[in-house]
Amino acid sequence: MYKRWARELGVEADVVSLPGIGLFHGWRFDGKPLHLFNKALYHILKAAEEHKPTFIVVDLTHGVNYQTVAVLYAAVAASVLLGLEGNRGSILYNSEPYPTEYRAGACIASTQTGEGKREELPQLTILDVSQLQTAVRLIRQLAILRALSPTKIESIEAGPELCRRFRRVATSYLLLASGAAALLFPNAKYAAVEPELYKPGAGPGGLPKPDDQVEVDCENRVVKYGEADEAYPLAVALHYLERTLDSFYSDNLVDFLNKVADHYERNGVIILNKVLRFTADQLGNMAKAAEKLSDKGLLRRCGGAIRLTQIQAVALFENSAELQQQPNEETWIKALKEAEEYLSKEKERKISERNLRHLLAHGGYTHIAVEEVVIKEGKITEVTYNGEVVTQLIQLLRPPKCESR
Repeated sequence: MYKRWARELGVEADVVSLPGIGLFHGWRFDGKPLHLFNKALYHILKAAEEHKPTFIVVDLTHGVNYQTVAVLYAAVAASVLLGLEGNRGSILYNSEPYPTEYRAGACIASTQTGEGKREELPQLTILDVSQLQTAVRLIRQLAILRALSPTKIESIEAGPELCRRFRRVATSYLLLASGAAALLFPNAKYAAVEPELYKPGAGPGGLPKPDDQVEVDCENRVVKYGEADEAYPLAVALHYLERTLDSFYSDNLVDFLNKVADHYERNGVIILNKVLRFTADQLGNMAKAAEKLSDKGLLRRCGGAIRLTQIQAVALFENSAELQQQPNEETWIKALKEAEEYLSKEKERKISERNLRHLLAHGGYTHIAVEEVVIKEGKITEVTYNGEVVTQLIQLLRPPKCESR
């Protein structure tokens, strides 16, 4: 019927039935506001992914009751995740009231009987929406990470797998916000220790669905919905954060850094944008220099790939311009000696003040972290980092905690 009414207004609409709360026509509905929020959020986001809206409209015409409150919170959360908040991304309105003399038949014929009525006072706690406020606040805090803005994320509780996802995603955004994007290269490998981070391209599945359990007890005229999933807003937020990271995916380091630099530019992080573009250019020149040295027989090519050791990678990075102009043995040996001298001062392989400056000046591509670089067809297709050094850096960033429950 609702779809027919919409079509008569020239609107093609989907109708979603949300869980109920309280007594209605002799039936007791044991839903919670969070049940409504989770399901409404899912269906708003699902429709948004299909139709790509530029704004979300919430009709509050019939008053602000538990259902419109839950839907309103869900619409706000969706607008945050979709990047629509602000600039009329969410529109709330009430229609004009009908004239006082207007009368219409009931939309639903009344079949209510005395059965199911209860003598006790209703529990006002069933309309407590503090969980919805918490959910929207969490989604806002996590969404701020995409803008690379500093934010203090409250301690989070979730299941072990969701906690692991949260820690990995939050750490990756902290590395991005610190300008250490090169450490997130999708084709990166880590020697010794695998740091806990999310690499673009790991690929989230589809939009997670909330639990949709419905149990109907006809004898007692009760509808139950199971426990409302408090972790669902976190799962949805992580899905969108992972999708943003996945948009940077590239199988060569230079293209990857340029994609991240575009993200920096869109979010007004201009200095890091310039640093990353400079580093991408320098790494591109490094790859070209390696190809020229290989053509001269000064670097070995195996299976179409040039594998650079740490010393070779340092020599090429710091002397790429000279080696492109003079790809000869004398210039190459000189560059290798300088690289060996540089690395001899960094035997401890730890994040010192000097190394931290170098890391931030080169978008996360720091010599003490690089173990091996693979170049194919003039592109850097793989980098092996020292996992212990990367882990040291992550510890400096103090990623937020998530307590497993």
